[in-house]
Parts: sequence; structure tokens; C-alpha cells
Amino acid sequence: MPITRPAVPKPKNIQLGAGVLIFNFNPDDWDDLNSVAFGAVRGGGNYNVEPTNKAIRFDGDRGEDSKDLKRKIEQKIQITVTALELDHAKLQKYMPGKVTNTPAGLDLPEYNKYRPKIDYDEVDYQDNLAYVTTNKNGDVVAYVIENVLGDGALSAAFQDKDEVVAETTFTAHFDYDKVDDDGEVIVPTYIVQYEPEIIV
Repeated sequence: MPITRPAVPKPKNIQLGAGVLIFNFNPDDWDDLNSVAFGAVRGGGNYNVEPTNKAIRFDGDRGEDSKDLKRKIEQKIQITVTALELDHAKLQKYMPGKVTNTPAGLDLPEYNKYRPKIDYDEVDYQDNLAYVTTNKNGDVVAYVIENVLGDGALSAAFQDKDEVVAETTFTAHFDYDKVDDDGEVIVPTYIVQYEPEIIV
């Protein structure tokens, strides 16, 4: 009887936490030249799809959770990571901003200055951000969010005898020009699990 046996997990369903983050991940071409590595992180990351639900209430109901009387009105889709590598090119992705260069002077070396922008522009959006990991079998699994903007807080932690790490949040955005076969706006996230390679 199934109810008396322990639930033994299948290796292909056990996903490992360590992985890499890739901007502009192409699920059909792992060698796509447009793909850019995020860089080293510490503590992994979080993938979160959080719906906001609205209950349809009626006089005499027994609570807001009534079958078939709930609709999803919003979804917040995010990946949060703690970056170990910081440079000006990465900062522009973490929190859109502008970098200016000042050439070397008599008493100062050349330097770059990063400053956050007042507002967002089209160029600040990345096609996607993927957290790519593997399962126990070694098969690749990718959690992907699309139309990505670094619009969360950028928080850098400074601690004695430790490295500086910066936590940042990336949010997926709906693109109302992209619809599915039913005319519904496409939810800007997907998870892909690759099947194991067959060695012939």
C-alpha cells in the first residue's frame, strides 16, 4: 500500500542549490554569444513567483477561499542574489545607472564613477536572467525570468575580516505585445529541465 511506504525521491527531481546566473540565457543554444555570466555569488539566490489573489465574496460565504471564486490579479516574479563580484559594468545591471570616466591627472590615477539614474530606460531591461543548476542526475535545470530590470534595492554589506557582498533583486516585467495562442499575455517566467543526454 502506498500510504505505508516512505516517499523516496527520484534523483531527477532533486535539484542542487549551487549554480550560475546568466543574463540573456538562450535555452536553445548554450553557446549563444549574447549570453553574459552574472559573476560569482555567495549564498546562492532566490527565485520567487508570488501571485496576488482576489477572492470573489458573496453574502453568506464561509470565507474568502471558495472553490472557483478566486482570481489572480497580479504576479510578482523575482530573482534575488548576493553578488561577490562588483565592478561598474555589473553595477549598471544591478541598478541602472551611468558610468563616467575621468582620465589620469598629475596627482590622481584614472577612475570610473558610477551614479544611479533617476528613471528607467528601454536599454536598462535585459532579455532574461536565468539561475542554472542541475539535478542529482546531473541534468541541467534553469529558472528563467524575462524582461528583467534591476529595480530592487542594492545593499552592500561591509564586515571586518570579510569580503564585501551586495544583495540585489531583479524583477520580471510583463510585455503586453507578447501573447500566447489564446491571446493571453505571456507570464514572463519559465522553468526548463533538460533530459539526460543519450550516449550512443
